[in-house]
Amino acid sequence: MNCDQANELLMDLIYGELSDEEARAVERHAADCPKCAEELQELRLGRLLIATHRGAEPADVALQPPRPARLRLRRFIASVSAAAAAIVIGVTVWMFHESTIPEVYGQDGSPVITQTGVSLTIMSRPDNYRGARRVERDRFRRGLSQRGLGPGDTLMSRGVWPGMALVRDQRLVRRLKKGVSEISFTGVPFAILPDTIRLRGIDHPEGLAILEQNYQYDLASASAVLKRYVDKAITIIPKDGGKPVAGVLMSFNAATLVVRMADGEVRNIERAHVRSIAFAKLPTGLLTRPTLVWGLENRAAARQRFEVAYLTHGLNWRADYVLKLKPAVIAENEKAKSGIVDTADLVGYATITNNSGVTYENAQLKLMAGDVNLIPPETLVEFDSYSFSGFKLDGEKLGKLGFKEKSFFEYHLYTLGRATTIADAETKQIELLSGGGIKLNRGYVYDRRANATAARVVSEFKNSKENGLGKPLPKGAVRLYAPDGEGVDSYVARVDIDHTPVNEKVRLMWGHAFDIVCSSKQTKFSRRGPDRHETWEYQIRNHKEYDVTVTIIAHVPRSTYKADCNYPWRVRQVGMVEIDAPIKANTAVTATFSYSYNNVSGGGLTSPHGDKDND
Repeated sequence: MNCDQANELLMDLIYGELSDEEARAVERHAADCPKCAEELQELRLGRLLIATHRGAEPADVALQPPRPARLRLRRFIASVSAAAAAIVIGVTVWMFHESTIPEVYGQDGSPVITQTGVSLTIMSRPDNYRGARRVERDRFRRGLSQRGLGPGDTLMSRGVWPGMALVRDQRLVRRLKKGVSEISFTGVPFAILPDTIRLRGIDHPEGLAILEQNYQYDLASASAVLKRYVDKAITIIPKDGGKPVAGVLMSFNAATLVVRMADGEVRNIERAHVRSIAFAKLPTGLLTRPTLVWGLENRAAARQRFEVAYLTHGLNWRADYVLKLKPAVIAENEKAKSGIVDTADLVGYATITNNSGVTYENAQLKLMAGDVNLIPPETLVEFDSYSFSGFKLDGEKLGKLGFKEKSFFEYHLYTLGRATTIADAETKQIELLSGGGIKLNRGYVYDRRANATAARVVSEFKNSKENGLGKPLPKGAVRLYAPDGEGVDSYVARVDIDHTPVNEKVRLMWGHAFDIVCSSKQTKFSRRGPDRHETWEYQIRNHKEYDVTVTIIAHVPRSTYKADCNYPWRVRQVGMVEIDAPIKANTAVTATFSYSYNNVSGGGLTSPHGDKDND
């Protein structure tokens, strides 16, 4: 045992809270270490003085003959009154140990529980989410009702992702009795999933048996109190200042109270006209906040650390990106055959929302990006295995206090390099990633199904280190800012992106180009048996002062087996063909696209030069 370990246990030693084995180890160390021995003596003296002042603790602490340092201490104590000296020494001792020794005593002798650490792993919204199970939805609604929100305000009632997080909560338990006892953890969210709760002992797991666990969430709401007063006497105070109405509550709902009067008359009283309801006393069994209760059999020490892990709704995160565009000077691009190339700086933020009903102080924060399978939810606890803290994080340019990214199973995990507090009913933003000097190819896309007369502006860039980025991009919203005529960055548009790995291309579809006008029409259609032949004409008019290339999207049946066009084309995916139509400034072009398909069989359309990457 070293000095740091001994210092952690000295206070527990003088209060008799260590196991016999731990106590002997500390005493052996103190016998060989003068510094720790002096510290132990000082703590014993402090306890004696505090006990003398309080008159409540036994003053039977055996003191060793004082060393010179102790003599100086006694001369100092003699210079002031005994009571004042006890207060001064007591405050000094407790201030010295405040960072490592939380409160020690429970007034009723029950275990004292202090939170020592918490870790949050918040999942992103999965694409396969189709709403939560009924029991989870009902629990979430009950929790929101405790916060003054009605069913219409419930996120889950509107089919919105309620958020999900894995919480690892560490608590220090003191004065834990040996044998069978009960401990209660408060400070847990109302939307917790009870079937995912797992408790384990950290210091002495072999000496701890969990007999049962309970999640108690019958909170002291108006509805809960009224439910316990059915068939009992209540007093109703009207809003209009009228005479109070006394009777027996028969039933109630959100709008009405049904009350039986003393004369036997039954009255329906609208709750909108009620100012308050008086009860004889508060019913027993109600809680002010959700509580986890365990029945334990302890065969180890009175001082132990516990960790409880569980899944909960109410915690959510998303990625929000700000893309500051630096448009290319067109004169420099007129000679470039690759088209218009803009540059931009990208900053990604993790936007975290906490509606769980609990504030997480100084939490270790992890964000999981990827489409997590929610059936069954218990598998998420298995993913964690209480071992996230063992990851060796690679270096990132964000620095030690920012997020570090690491692949985790089939997902990406972002770990914040510092503790942060996620307050209840709070939305917090933390920088997730950044990149600069990113080159974006600007183009125009015409899809008659999306807009029959206009082409959309498209920015496309490769997510690579060579292009100033090269970091996994979680799914989120990208907001584009570009300089206006006076050079001030102004908001232009927003577009959503999917999870994008490194070295993949990102296509951002912005608004429609003002100076490019499009139209389309079918010019031919013929059939012969099951075969069909169609011809379409796409006219593009460019009113800009420079040349552009418009990519035309042609939708074809999946059974198309042959196609032809007067401009270069390629198969983007089954049922979709892209045609590149270059257009000079202030001119127009017409692309003629013909294709053949079969109503019975067919398919297998390929690009004219094979299915090579045309990027």
